[in-house]
Amino acid sequence: MRGVFSVVALLLVLLNGGCAIFEKETTNRGGYLDAVLDDHWMKADSKAMRALRAFAMEVSLARIASVSAKNDSDRQLLAIRIGALTKRFVPIYMCAFNSNPLAVPGAESDPCFYYDSAMVDYSTGLFDLAMIALPIEDGQKLVNTITGSFVNPINIADLLTTLLQIGKDALKYGRVVGALYRDTVELEVQLWLTTPAFDHRPPPYQVTVADITPLYNIYARGNDDMPAWLAEMAALRARGLEPIPQAKFYYELGALMSYICGLITSDSATKASCQANLPSASVNPAPVLGPAVPFRIGDLTRMPGGVRTTPQKSSNTTRVSQAEPMGGALTAVEQVVSLPDGQNFQKALCVAPSSSFDAATRAELKNFNVAFLYPTDSSATDRLTTDADLQNLRAAQRQFPSCKAAGFVSGFEVGLFTRFQPAKVRSDLSEALRVAGLAVPAGFGTAPAKPLIIDDTMRQVIATLAPKYGLSGSRITREFYDKMSASIER
Repeated sequence: MRGVFSVVALLLVLLNGGCAIFEKETTNRGGYLDAVLDDHWMKADSKAMRALRAFAMEVSLARIASVSAKNDSDRQLLAIRIGALTKRFVPIYMCAFNSNPLAVPGAESDPCFYYDSAMVDYSTGLFDLAMIALPIEDGQKLVNTITGSFVNPINIADLLTTLLQIGKDALKYGRVVGALYRDTVELEVQLWLTTPAFDHRPPPYQVTVADITPLYNIYARGNDDMPAWLAEMAALRARGLEPIPQAKFYYELGALMSYICGLITSDSATKASCQANLPSASVNPAPVLGPAVPFRIGDLTRMPGGVRTTPQKSSNTTRVSQAEPMGGALTAVEQVVSLPDGQNFQKALCVAPSSSFDAATRAELKNFNVAFLYPTDSSATDRLTTDADLQNLRAAQRQFPSCKAAGFVSGFEVGLFTRFQPAKVRSDLSEALRVAGLAVPAGFGTAPAKPLIIDDTMRQVIATLAPKYGLSGSRITREFYDKMSASIER
């Protein structure tokens, strides 16, 4: 796949010359290659979108490698390189979600000003991966072309000769690359469709349901009309809009990469190295030439939320245990929540475990949804209505698996600290104390040891501020947070 992008990049070199490269490197956030990919692949301006696009490229290269003709030792080396490259991606992923990997006290939620430097390091790793993923002779041509032409773009004769050969090589992988491109187009469609549920950017940058309704109507027809998808997404971007990727898309790509690792090598040690830092794939590749596997087409049904069922029991198959569903489901989304998942959600929402969406669970679920939609939370309900609702709750449960261990007392606090980094809330409280003319307790600027988020000192600060807002108690409620935010924004 890198070979195809190289063709595009080299053509632009021929057309624009070295000045164009320098101009983009100094004026475009992400540099020249980022500008090329914006024009010819998934457009990305934000850190989160650039991170998703880069990781999708790594998965694409791994997919090409999985169908390349290579011996076992080369495949093991490839698996190790993929694992090492994924490790390079971890800080980029953290930066994309404003979780500063440097973890400097007081700067945990600061944007990563060094993001481009980390991306350059990762891009170098992508180039190294391409060298191993492609056959040796094609990789050598790519090395010669990239290094020679970008350092000395005036060498047109040699460049044209190599460009022709790379074009031929690109045709070798044309079907695979074409399929990967089409898949990423559909991925971008899903990014747009899921954005309104959690887009809290101010107008005119906020993507609303009305904005994506035409794209949704095209996608819902189910006829995979790619030209219509591309046209509608181009119209959205022309209005200055950009989608926001959820963490679930990274997890899906990561699970796909984990699956591809199993295709590349069967060696347990190198496969483990390849799959490090990745979510586990739901299905492991089955050996084609080997003993029959206890599986028959149609026996397994993949359900949203990780539930697996076996419609019919057969003597030739192994029955997959069916997870008991959470009781009291009121929506289609809630019907796919298993009992173990539901009880994990209750533990994260400060609710005593039960076997159903009971009244206490509904109350805290609404508090959680209010925090996640704040300040436009008039539509918040006590239900999981959309896939975005479920994903938001899963993200909270992953981040704060135990409400008690984090020091929370309500679903609102869980939702608030899931949306905003703890350092931001702590900083807002400090500013509120200053505005109210109250002293900041000693040591309040230092966060407690994880998993504790709200410690006794923070509770005391809340209790001290509450009377200033005509309130009482030491909980962060919507009313308290609203009044505190208004006081520090004056």
